[in-house]
Amino acid sequence: MSDLDKKNNSENRNSMSASYVSDLHINVKGVPFHLCKEMLAKRSSKVSSLLERNEIDELRLILRDLEVDPETFELVERFCNGCEFKFTSDTIVSVLCIAYYLGMNEEQSSNNLLGKASEFLEQRVFPSWSETVNALRSGDKSFDKLTDVGLIDLFFDSLIEKASYDPRLLGELIKNRVETDDYRPNPRRRLFVIDWKSEDLITIPLRLYEPLMIRAIKSRSIPVEYIVLSVCKYAKKWVFDAEESLSGQKKEAIEAVERLLPHQRGLISCELLFESLKHSIWLEANSECRNGFMIRICKQLDMAKSTDLKILSRGYGEKAEGFENIELVKTVVKSFYTYYANEDSENVSHFVKVAKLSEEFLFLAASEASLKLEAFVELAEMTVAISQGILSYSDGIYRAIDVFLESHRYLTESEKMEVCKVLDCSKLSQEGCERAAKNQKLPLRIVVQVLFVSQLQIRDTVAKEIKGMEKKVDEEEEEEIGVSSDEDEIENDECVVHRWKKKKKKTSVWGQVKRKFGCLTSSSYSVDACTCDVKKKKKKIHHHYI
Repeated sequence: MSDLDKKNNSENRNSMSASYVSDLHINVKGVPFHLCKEMLAKRSSKVSSLLERNEIDELRLILRDLEVDPETFELVERFCNGCEFKFTSDTIVSVLCIAYYLGMNEEQSSNNLLGKASEFLEQRVFPSWSETVNALRSGDKSFDKLTDVGLIDLFFDSLIEKASYDPRLLGELIKNRVETDDYRPNPRRRLFVIDWKSEDLITIPLRLYEPLMIRAIKSRSIPVEYIVLSVCKYAKKWVFDAEESLSGQKKEAIEAVERLLPHQRGLISCELLFESLKHSIWLEANSECRNGFMIRICKQLDMAKSTDLKILSRGYGEKAEGFENIELVKTVVKSFYTYYANEDSENVSHFVKVAKLSEEFLFLAASEASLKLEAFVELAEMTVAISQGILSYSDGIYRAIDVFLESHRYLTESEKMEVCKVLDCSKLSQEGCERAAKNQKLPLRIVVQVLFVSQLQIRDTVAKEIKGMEKKVDEEEEEEIGVSSDEDEIENDECVVHRWKKKKKKTSVWGQVKRKFGCLTSSSYSVDACTCDVKKKKKKIHHHYI
């Protein structure tokens, strides 16, 4: 409060004191207040009881425990004196706590402060996300009192309900930031005001933020992606970007962030996980926190970029240089292989991606002039071990060596050999051999090895081509033999058909039986022909009777 505001408030209180006898003097954080005992006792059952027992000093202790500020207590004073006053989201929580603990409820008076403050909270604060966040943030000093009164649950339920209705209140997902802002809630479900430029939830203190997010996670009414987004923003604000002097608060924040983040693969960016692991080590967070980040990294190391690994190798502080902490990178890679070895996964794509990631990181580190020879050799040996049996060629190792020699031209011939000892020339591709053979930065001994490997590759290539040509000739000969045999078979088939046509056509057995019994005429196989004898007999009998 400025000196001018204090002067104006003092004048206002003096003008109000003219209408009543101020026989109660209280100092609230150095600001004097002159109250009328009788009017205060009518509004507060607690003050009335204290006055009856002549324990008015107890009132000062109550106000001190409630962490009341002068601005808030002035509202109480104006209410008791019947003057006009106005609530705000910044003061409503403190007013509610004072009204509750002083017993300024409807049992004491129909026109009570607790009822008016509760009405303002319900009608003006809770319908708005920003007002709710602002009120909760301002009530941090009264956290314990808020819990006793039950206001914490009301605030948490209100915020979770709004975030369930519109998760974008927790932040905008990266994939949605390019979209237009045409989204609006369903009017039939519009239960409260939506603040499109809303207060960010990460502005509230940690002891309020963590239990709120835990309740939001348990409710399962908010998409987990938005929960993760909010927690990541909280880590950036209160850990990564916070002042180094606040190491104690940063340690508590990073431990809380680890507890809130889920363990599902791919939900959290690799960049944030690497930053969190580095800060948890630097801030000396507990082992559960450090191990938690390490496990999450191991699950999705194959999704990381070389710049993410650089975060781990970078030192701490503003003047930190890159690639100072190679051991942490090696620990992460080793933990990755240990994790997937225990998982018994048959999918080798994870290992292929990590092998390529290691080569990319080695290439990135090689360009740093500050990188020492020993550190580069350690990284190169790690990369070779990772790539063994996974990658067919060692071209990535060669490119990193080439860049390192370019950025460290002061190396002696023996030091260059120390760098190149990790290169397996026999695994260079033909293109890699061609480039290495012309590379003047490489030691002469390495160039000779490359030329020898190149000659072997040429010999193998020629041998494969000759073998392929021989195989092709053999296949063509087999095809010609197959065609001639097919022609012979066709000729044999034609001879058989020709002989079959020359054979006399044979009658069927049934036809021979009919002919034997005289039922077969030369004209047809009709039914009449089979009953000729019966017809003749009928004709003779008929003629006899005539």
